[in-house]
Amino acid sequence: MVPVALISLIGGSILALYGAERTGFRLDLFGGVWFSLLAFVSLQPLWADIFALSTYMKEWFFFATLLAAYIFCYNLFTGDKALRCLLWLANLNAAVNIIFAELLIRDLNGPFWFIMNVPGNYIGNTGQQEMFGLWMAMAAMNGIFLHMVYSQLSETEAGKYRNIKYANLVMLAFNSWGLWNSTTRAGMLSLMTGTIILSVIIWNCKPRKLLKNVGFAALLVAVMLVVNICMGYFGWSRAYALINKTSDMLMNTANFGARREIWITSWNVIKKHPIAGVGLGHYKWHYLEGQREAFRDHPDMKWQFTYWAHSEYLQWMAEFGIFGTLILLGAAAWWIWSFVRALAQKKDLSYAAMWGCAVVYLIWFDAIFSRPFHRIENIVWLPLAFALSNRQLLPSSVRFSEIRHGFIYRLLGLFFAVVAVVGMFFLYSGCRADKYLRAATMTNSASLQRYRIDEARRSLMGKDEANEQLAYHLLAVANATKKPEDLAAGIEQLYRSFHTRPQAKQLMELINLAQRTGNQRLLSELARYLHPTAYGSAPGSAAPLSK
Repeated sequence: MVPVALISLIGGSILALYGAERTGFRLDLFGGVWFSLLAFVSLQPLWADIFALSTYMKEWFFFATLLAAYIFCYNLFTGDKALRCLLWLANLNAAVNIIFAELLIRDLNGPFWFIMNVPGNYIGNTGQQEMFGLWMAMAAMNGIFLHMVYSQLSETEAGKYRNIKYANLVMLAFNSWGLWNSTTRAGMLSLMTGTIILSVIIWNCKPRKLLKNVGFAALLVAVMLVVNICMGYFGWSRAYALINKTSDMLMNTANFGARREIWITSWNVIKKHPIAGVGLGHYKWHYLEGQREAFRDHPDMKWQFTYWAHSEYLQWMAEFGIFGTLILLGAAAWWIWSFVRALAQKKDLSYAAMWGCAVVYLIWFDAIFSRPFHRIENIVWLPLAFALSNRQLLPSSVRFSEIRHGFIYRLLGLFFAVVAVVGMFFLYSGCRADKYLRAATMTNSASLQRYRIDEARRSLMGKDEANEQLAYHLLAVANATKKPEDLAAGIEQLYRSFHTRPQAKQLMELINLAQRTGNQRLLSELARYLHPTAYGSAPGSAAPLSK
């Protein structure tokens, strides 16, 4: 997010100083719709219950970053050569993450401090398996696209592009290995979707001989699946895990890859807050509440907790409410209609626009089963894809949407610059809070630990995490002093933290504390979040948790 913030600061300042006339800057209609959605979520605290302000602010800056990325890419990013260079850097990053993942799965990451310390997980530095799979799918899509482009360029300048074409194929094979080893079914199906879209564009808008190049690159990806399965026999790949997960998906189609119960819970969150929504970033803090409602109609569900809906669309519906969802659906329908119209008219799309369309559909398909917006490193490519495709698919403006007054563009530039500065200060406060919280865990002095936690609580970004750590600090103090009033203060603080950010960990700890202290009122209140079979429904009839 920092690079986009710096671009916004510089670009916004230039726009504010010189205006659109001298810079050639313009806000297209799609960008205007995106800006209206940002305005919508900015006003959301007026009608939605935003009780975790730090969560809301993090998501707001995340959303604003994507808008800024789109607008500046639309105005500044030009040239197929620049795109090819950028895709090469992305594919190199994917290859490095595969190396990291291979080290992690073999518990060999110890000497390398720059690799995430999650041994046994094939995720590289992406932080999550679904996001690793999506990144590999995007890298493979890039490789297929680059092979198509280099094959076409080689016809006119064979000597210039031959070596780089073969180097790209080697990179594609390696990244395909990472894709299959990720065992992420959503990523694999998303790659198929992107490849199909690229092929459809060629069939309608380009010389069909390009289909042979796309087919050859796609065949290479399939060959790497065969290689992966063969290597699984020697224990050198994760092919058996992939086969087991795929078999489960085919045998238990109604389970949607273990997503059915999460989706049922998500629908209950939506039904409970259909108009206002739960608020930007607040889906995860309503999961336990939604699951409690879901148990009424589906008592056979298993009890679980997750931070996201495993479907971007359900997450948006829950957080934005009906009106925000209508804005999103309207923008998506408009874009799809423009894409279909371009195909029907056999519009000669540029290579950059072709890549953009393929990546948009790749991410949209992945969003059915996953949450691409979970990681900025992945989803920041969506604004670029939209920017490159929208230049040819959508009108830059229509009469009623044209900005006719230059000072409005200057205000827009000032807005981006100010938001960038505020966002960087927000990030700094969060880093400062993290530093204090980490330091608090490294001291045995209760007073010094309390001081560091209180310093972290002064940060808007880190306040909620600091309040949670304060609860554990007070409980540790109570454990040392054995004073009932200290224990009561710790329980009260943990209870407040739970109501700000309801999570399974705090729920179980509060239940155990309520059992320990004999607080039947608190126990009965918390028991409502558990599976119906775990506790009796009558107040005060709670049975002990199994240990």
